[in-house]
Amino acid sequence: MRTRIIALIVAAVLAIGGGVVLVNYVRTADARAFDGAQLTSVLVVATAIPAGTTADDVGDAIVSKSVPAAYVVEGAVTDATAIAGLIAAVDLAPGEQVLSSRFVTTEEFGTASGSIIIPDGLQEVSIAVDAQRVVGGRVAPGDTVGVFVSLQADEDNVASTRILLSKVLVTSVAAASGTDEEGVTSGLVLVGLAVNSDDAQKLVYSAEFGRLWLSKQHESTTGPKTSSIEREGIAG
Repeated sequence: MRTRIIALIVAAVLAIGGGVVLVNYVRTADARAFDGAQLTSVLVVATAIPAGTTADDVGDAIVSKSVPAAYVVEGAVTDATAIAGLIAAVDLAPGEQVLSSRFVTTEEFGTASGSIIIPDGLQEVSIAVDAQRVVGGRVAPGDTVGVFVSLQADEDNVASTRILLSKVLVTSVAAASGTDEEGVTSGLVLVGLAVNSDDAQKLVYSAEFGRLWLSKQHESTTGPKTSSIEREGIAG
């Protein structure tokens, strides 16, 4: 009986010892595979990153890892600054190397997906305007626009037009009708704009009680010299 107990104890010790050896073997497998290899640091996806995520917001979802130079994929990113300000065009899976070709600009992402993700702290408000009031319907997601409002006269003031908002990000564009033979949108165009809460109030009020006009803006576009314009300003 004592012999059997001793045998069981020995077997258990050997099993535990074998398990430890196996774990250590697995843990050092990568290190042994890298022995003698020239290593290169590349960025690797640690946790899933959905399409539309900005590179500035990935946080710990991307990490730096040393891999044999022979295993580095063409276009692999080694420095996060190379993709700063860009957007993931597709879903990125854990374990894959970060490729520059999978990140695009805001404008490119909008063209590919038909919409732009709403920046943190903002909200999307849609307005319907005639095609002629939105550059013939040629505004696209990723563009920035100026929003002008014309308010009719009431008992307290005269009719006026002023620029309400400037450098507003267009998040989506949908034609409510169709296009002519030259591809110009006719009828109404539904435009999504990313704005903060205060500007959202101004935008909704203006759409309810005034008439809106959008201008396509360049990053160097400057505002008007006057806060608003009335009939006298046109005549002058």
